[in-house]
Amino acid sequence: MGKRGQEFIGRLQAGVAIGDGAMGTYLHEQGCDLRRGAEMLNVLQPDIVRRVHAAYVEAGAELIETNTFAANAPRLDARHMADRLRDINLAGVRLAREAAEGRAWVAGSVGPIDLTPLSDNWNETAAREIYAAQIGLLIEGGVDAIQLETFPDLRLLLVALAEAVRLCGRETPVIAQVVLGDGGRLSSGETGEEAARQLAAAGAAVVGVNCGRGVRAILEAVGGVLAGAGSTPVSAYPNAGYPELLDGRLVYMATPQYLGQQAAQLVRRGVRLIGGCCGTTPETIRAMRLAVAGIRRGPRLASASPPPAPIQATAGTAEYPRGGFLEGLRPKLPIIAEIDPPAHLDYSAVIAGAKALAQQGVDAISLADNPLASIRIGNLVVGAAVKREAGVQAVCHVTCRDRNSLGLQSALMGAHATGIEAILAVTGDPTHGDPHGRAVSVYEMDSVGLVRLAAGLNRGLTTTGRDIRGKTNFSIGVAFNSAAPNLAAEVRRLKRKVDEGARFVLTQPVFDRDHARRVLDAARLPGLRVFLGFLPLVSAKMAQYLHNEVPGITIPAPILDQLGSLASLEDQERFGVAQARELIVSLVPELQGIYLISPANRWKLLLPLVEALR
Repeated sequence: MGKRGQEFIGRLQAGVAIGDGAMGTYLHEQGCDLRRGAEMLNVLQPDIVRRVHAAYVEAGAELIETNTFAANAPRLDARHMADRLRDINLAGVRLAREAAEGRAWVAGSVGPIDLTPLSDNWNETAAREIYAAQIGLLIEGGVDAIQLETFPDLRLLLVALAEAVRLCGRETPVIAQVVLGDGGRLSSGETGEEAARQLAAAGAAVVGVNCGRGVRAILEAVGGVLAGAGSTPVSAYPNAGYPELLDGRLVYMATPQYLGQQAAQLVRRGVRLIGGCCGTTPETIRAMRLAVAGIRRGPRLASASPPPAPIQATAGTAEYPRGGFLEGLRPKLPIIAEIDPPAHLDYSAVIAGAKALAQQGVDAISLADNPLASIRIGNLVVGAAVKREAGVQAVCHVTCRDRNSLGLQSALMGAHATGIEAILAVTGDPTHGDPHGRAVSVYEMDSVGLVRLAAGLNRGLTTTGRDIRGKTNFSIGVAFNSAAPNLAAEVRRLKRKVDEGARFVLTQPVFDRDHARRVLDAARLPGLRVFLGFLPLVSAKMAQYLHNEVPGITIPAPILDQLGSLASLEDQERFGVAQARELIVSLVPELQGIYLISPANRWKLLLPLVEALR
């Protein structure tokens, strides 16, 4: 390790070091326009960034972080500043070093990227390249340490840490900090103790926690982090409490004196690097320094425990149960029929359809969630009514588009309370334009993350690790785009969903035997039940619309031609139903389950298909 790095780690071994506080929220408090990102100020308003660093040094910070938290390629590209990657990072290091004037160590701040192992488009090689580019520039600029901070996903942090350790070698120490929720867990599910063990084993010189849900959450979790870290020093950078919305802006209300008192408690428990995150200021750091002055040596570090094996990127399928819906299915050829909830308040037709289909032999009714981003009555409410009034299971689609993780968990807990036992986790079609008055797509997570979220509720835990006093009993399903141009990529995504807890799949509709068999071969994975999708094409107009405008549906040219050759709508309808029936019956020996999709929500057209099977 280089001289400066050795000095910094020696400081932590000897006692307690003081870090700095927030950069982004403090710059905003100083009146800076952050719409292009706080990092852009390194080149646009360098004097104010330098002054913030200097204020923290004057307040007593012994380690200051560069203003480069989001100065990575994808974040800058989103602001049309990708060509400034080098300038922004090198300027960030230079400004911090000028402010430190040799009185403080400088750590290169590196934050998470939007691409995570729970993303449908996760690419570990790309993530490594992104981190290598930024960390390499920070090292080139002359930082004394690399500080990886505010990571809610341990697997992403391990990727960033591996690149940091590779590039830093023995010269520059790496600090690795996670975000823990109320229950003391990362959003990826690990406890603070588990995360600390993994990070220490992977080469972090310091492990710790920052940001999150205020000081109390960090106080509750730090014991586990200390236990997992062993002899590796531990850091803690809490927020200034919970933010409040005042006059249109978020304000953190915890006083510097209060945060100083809490910092003293953290140091007494064994924390060796203490600083502040969102909402903290130079006054906060001054209060922390004064509060811990009398206990600067802290307790002796614990002896190191043997490092565990590295965490795997995906969980084993045996960890997750099948759920109530799959456990209760008939063993031979179960049928799911889809009826979309209406775009109004009267859902009696859905109940009538569910009753008729159930009497004919359908095992469950599938209910879409605002399909094609169009407003429908809530499918979880309708699903509960279907189960209650029609006596048949409901498979409720749940989209990421319409809710953040808080709303998704709340909705799923409510669905469990009403007896729903099956959900279909889908990312959701994006909203187009603004037809509903400021409607926007949320997409805090995609379908992979939603599967993991639901699997956590099945284990009795929220994404923050909070105990929900029971367990949900969902059979977790996912969609499979059988018409994807790159079927191999679709299969890879499906495998990741299975690893996270998916136990059944509904495919997009198929329209010929060869394609159906390719889909079956591709989607048959261990622990997964496949419901192959079928949709009767009851008019030439409908077929052309689906083929040309609906994502994921491709109809063979001979079928389009045949439908187009029939003059009357009645003949087209008879052909479409007969063609679907013939295709299904021919595939019965190869099927694990059948998913029937109502054409234009005309559920009565599904009855002859069910009759042919039952």
